[in-house]
Amino acid sequence: DVAIKVFGDDLEELRAIARQVEKVLEPLPGVRDLVANREMLADTVPIRFDSDKLAHYGLTPADAAAQLETAFLGRTVGVVNRGASRLDIVLRLAREERQDLDDVRSFLLQSPSGAIVRVRDVASVIEEQSSSLVTRENVRRKAVISCNVAEGHNLGDLVEEIRARVDPVIASYPGTYVEYGGQFEAQEEASRRILLASLAVLAVIAIILYSAFRSARPVLLILLNLPLALVGGVVALFLSDSPDILRNVAALFGTGTYVAPVVSISALVGFIGLAGVACRNGLLLISHYYHLMEEEGVAKADAVMRGARERLVPILMTALTSALALVPLVLAKGEIGSELQHPIAVVILGGLVSSTFLNLFVVPIAFDLFGGGPRKNRDDTIDNLETTPVQP
Repeated sequence: DVAIKVFGDDLEELRAIARQVEKVLEPLPGVRDLVANREMLADTVPIRFDSDKLAHYGLTPADAAAQLETAFLGRTVGVVNRGASRLDIVLRLAREERQDLDDVRSFLLQSPSGAIVRVRDVASVIEEQSSSLVTRENVRRKAVISCNVAEGHNLGDLVEEIRARVDPVIASYPGTYVEYGGQFEAQEEASRRILLASLAVLAVIAIILYSAFRSARPVLLILLNLPLALVGGVVALFLSDSPDILRNVAALFGTGTYVAPVVSISALVGFIGLAGVACRNGLLLISHYYHLMEEEGVAKADAVMRGARERLVPILMTALTSALALVPLVLAKGEIGSELQHPIAVVILGGLVSSTFLNLFVVPIAFDLFGGGPRKNRDDTIDNLETTPVQP
């Protein structure tokens, strides 16, 4: 779920940082499966040639390395056909002559001029540990410390706690820096995209409504349903995804520790879908109010009461039908394949319930206070489409 990538140039320093990060994160209650993917060490035998000494015997480091590679690793010099098989002929020293470091040190190098010198006289041959795994990103060495989120803890809150503990460690090592990735990084990027999509959806809805009503007042009254729906979606998500509902409710009143529910990408998508559902209910009411005032000449106060009564059944039936379709998805929590569908259904169902009932109380009152009267230009109504007679 969370990947902590530490970048630097010094391998030993990266190892020290990884150990220190493990140490500071291990006590965190929300961290589980803490693993540091450091570079592993392996036994190696580096041969470091002295170029000046090699030149004295008429050799270059490349010539000496080629001779050692042929002697100890082997070089294919031919192929033998045996029936349907092809066997390589490999030239190298006998097994008993390539057993340990002394065999390497005592190996004789021969220059093109015929000069002979042992490896130990022109190079240092020592055994040491080197990294067997080179992990880099953008040409920089890195150490990766990863962990998962324990059940009952929120990913966003855990990342903030990890940042608070890891950033001071990184600051104490000049020349290094840290990046946070994994599911958290993908969720942040998706959240930014969904925010932009939400703003675009809201703008499109406002433009369509304004083109229909030709007035800002009804548009704002219809958009009033968005916060009404948002309330229900948030409450539904709180009840559905809280690790401990009673403890969280008590924490809201100052007792206990609050653990925020997980707001997944699917839940955010559900809020976008909820915008259209919420605006539909307001549109049904507002358009009917104007129809009663402008087409039937009903007074504003009477139009509000009558319009609410006449639109009650259509709104409730539409909401009930949608809710019944979402109930199976809400009840399927924890089943295979419900990870994406369940959060969307919870958010839409909660917002549908709150926007439907609050819409029948809040929108009529708001329209009575701020909706204004019948529009002077009857051509602006969305219910009155006059036809132009065709001229012969």
